Amino acid sequence: MSAPLALFDLDGTLVDSRRLIHASMDDAFRLNGLGGCAYDHVRTIVGIELSAAIRLLLPDDAEDALVDGVFNTFRETFVRLREEDASLESLYPGARHILETLATDGWVLGVATGKPRRGLDHILTTHDLGGVFATLNTSCTGPGKPDPRMVNDALRETGLASDACVMIGDTSHDIAMAVNAKVRGAGVTWGFHTREEIEAAGAHDIHDDFACLQRGLDRFARGRKEVAA
Repeated sequence: MSAPLALFDLDGTLVDSRRLIHASMDDAFRLNGLGGCAYDHVRTIVGIELSAAIRLLLPDDAEDALVDGVFNTFRETFVRLREEDASLESLYPGARHILETLATDGWVLGVATGKPRRGLDHILTTHDLGGVFATLNTSCTGPGKPDPRMVNDALRETGLASDACVMIGDTSHDIAMAVNAKVRGAGVTWGFHTREEIEAAGAHDIHDDFACLQRGLDRFARGRKEVAA
């Protein structure tokens, strides 16, 4: 029997970037004459590729020049704020422990994130996670969430089947991607989307802390062993 694959989202799942993302988008809107952007608007688009996310936040008739302006300002502000205060992009307590435990238990680990590759690389370097993940997928190389492409790429790279995979994320976009890829979707409630939003997207299970998530993944692994026996 093949090893199970745990694919993790980053923002809102492993990394607590809520204040950083909101502050960056709010500044980007203000600096482009848009009067700011409320957290409850920003949180709905986290996980989607950035340019597509900005288009969803702006009026339907927004010109390309405005989209580009918000996009560039967001990236500049994000990097500046992160350099000024590294705690704005910290690992959630318990994130490192679950990764270490899953690796010890024989899981293959991967990332499927809406972050660009350089943002992912920064996280891996800053938090000493290089070598932890067998597969790394971002929105830079093809369609982002909720398209199944990142999950399918991870399965192809690891040589694992869809029934061996759990996609773990905090947003409806993560769960929709899991549904579209026909893999198990495990939602977590400590990030950007509500339990109700995650449930409505079709999550197979929803977890309120890392201990609960660990138990859910343990059950998934045991179930696969029992079926194979």
